[in-house]
Amino acid sequence: MELLKAHESRDAEASRLQQALQRQEEADAAKLVELMRRQEAASAAAVEEAKAAIEAQLVERFREEQAAAAEAHSAQLQQLSAEHSTQLQQAAALLEAQAREKFETAVAHERVIAREAQEQAVLAERLAYLSALKQLELDVDVLTRVLAPTVYLMQSFPTSLCLPLRARRLPPRAPARAPPLLRSNTLNFMALQI
Repeated sequence: MELLKAHESRDAEASRLQQALQRQEEADAAKLVELMRRQEAASAAAVEEAKAAIEAQLVERFREEQAAAAEAHSAQLQQLSAEHSTQLQQAAALLEAQAREKFETAVAHERVIAREAQEQAVLAERLAYLSALKQLELDVDVLTRVLAPTVYLMQSFPTSLCLPLRARRLPPRAPARAPPLLRSNTLNFMALQI
């Protein structure tokens, strides 16, 4: 019986030890779980901090890249604006030169037309003057012949009646000559007609 009591006391002691060991294991497991939770929370916080730092670096780098791109874009826009302004000035100068050349050509053409019209008018006026002069010359010749004392009159009336006629007798007239410029233009005109 003592053996049985000893055996029961050993079993009870073993059961107590086992329960104590189990409680200790449960406490250790709880501590381990708590430690793991703390470690996980610390890791998560570290990860969040690292993530925030990386995001801040990325945002800073993105801002720098955006600023550099904006500066490059602004410089390119200024260059394009300067080139466009230069091209506009060149085009305006070219258009002005073309307009001036067209205007000068039109003025020269109008001057040629006006000069030709003036020359035609002067030529027509000179021809009319020459024709009138020729007609006057013919009229003067006819009147001279009519009014000139004839040989018959001089022989028939050698008295004082013929003296005024003798005094009136004009020397023979040379054919009327046109002014040199008119003559040369008339000759040129006649040569053109021939």
